[in-house]
Amino acid sequence: MRKYRFLFFLVIGGLTIRLVLANVPGFKIDTDDWFAWALRLDEVGFSKFYSNQVFSDYTPGYMYILSLLVFVKNLLQIDNPTFYLILKLPAIFAEIILGALIYLKLKQIVPGFYAKLAAFLIFLNPALIFNSSIWGQIDSILALSLFLTIDFLQNKKLILSSLLLGISLLIKPQTIAIIPVYFLFSIANFSTRNIIKIVLPFLIILFIFSLPFFTYSLIGLINLIITTASQYTVTSLFAYNFWGAVGFWIPDVTLWNDISYQSWGYILLAGYWIIIGYLYLKKQLSVYVLAALATLGFFFLPTRVHERYLYPGLVFLILVAVTYKSKLLLVLTGILSLLHFLNLYYVYVYYNEFYFKLPKVLYNPIIYNFLDTNSKGLSLVSTILFILIVISIIKNYAISSET
Repeated sequence: MRKYRFLFFLVIGGLTIRLVLANVPGFKIDTDDWFAWALRLDEVGFSKFYSNQVFSDYTPGYMYILSLLVFVKNLLQIDNPTFYLILKLPAIFAEIILGALIYLKLKQIVPGFYAKLAAFLIFLNPALIFNSSIWGQIDSILALSLFLTIDFLQNKKLILSSLLLGISLLIKPQTIAIIPVYFLFSIANFSTRNIIKIVLPFLIILFIFSLPFFTYSLIGLINLIITTASQYTVTSLFAYNFWGAVGFWIPDVTLWNDISYQSWGYILLAGYWIIIGYLYLKKQLSVYVLAALATLGFFFLPTRVHERYLYPGLVFLILVAVTYKSKLLLVLTGILSLLHFLNLYYVYVYYNEFYFKLPKVLYNPIIYNFLDTNSKGLSLVSTILFILIVISIIKNYAISSET
């Protein structure tokens, strides 16, 4: 048990911090959705949950968790204020499990100091804590599922990886960010058997878990994802990315050189993947590296991105930075994490404490006003960090592959 003492105390400390901060009101739009959807699931069940008359833009995966939570609410007769706290617990526990798994994984491949550093960067990362414990979002659940997905793929446990890929997509459509990883992996490891192992379990898991919600399982799921993606047709939804440097909430049908911003985003992302694909096929980058590049690229380059979409990218970035023991990459990761925390903080205060007029629990006029007037500059800095990180990742791999 002594060899797990560090992890034990870090888990207890990280969990305690999160549970204490969970008492801060959650991001009203999201937590109200969780609450309303849980009650609706209890009232009408899975088959009638999605309706044109009711707003519900999340895929079915998290609905299973909400249905379990509302069952517990009814069983224990939990009051509404307490239930709002309970709605934060799945994300909090997912984050703790994610940190523990990454620590145990890295302990096998890097010196103990670096494994502990990675654990600190997950357990005590202000941006991650803010996301799960204060905001009340579920990006940690997606990140945990994606980590297991990529870990199984790296170890060529293709069926398990494919199943987890399907579960990840059911949790959040942002999972499409890592689809190019599977495409490149399939090219490098091509065989009919591998293709079947990757595609078939993925489709089966989507079919099985979507069927209770939709009469035509996969068609209903696809239509929901398309509808969700079409809701916010703007450059950046407060995300500190390339398009945030252009400006928040600008319609992405706006033309530049007769090409819409949305199309420019796709062009940037496609060009990015052509470069990454060439490097992967030439140098055989690890799947972990591909996952980091995939999730980062998905946040920074296309339009219609929310500020929270950086979460999985930070997790994979921490994993890669520690694996390579790169001081530069660790510093860049730390700065990017800080910017992401400020990004979340600004959006939280903007909506909760100004738009919805909730009590100003976190409002700091100096910090908030700075963020409010410097969004384009902060987005530009964040994008420059992204470019430096990509260069650093590729450079580190090139060095490690030659030695």
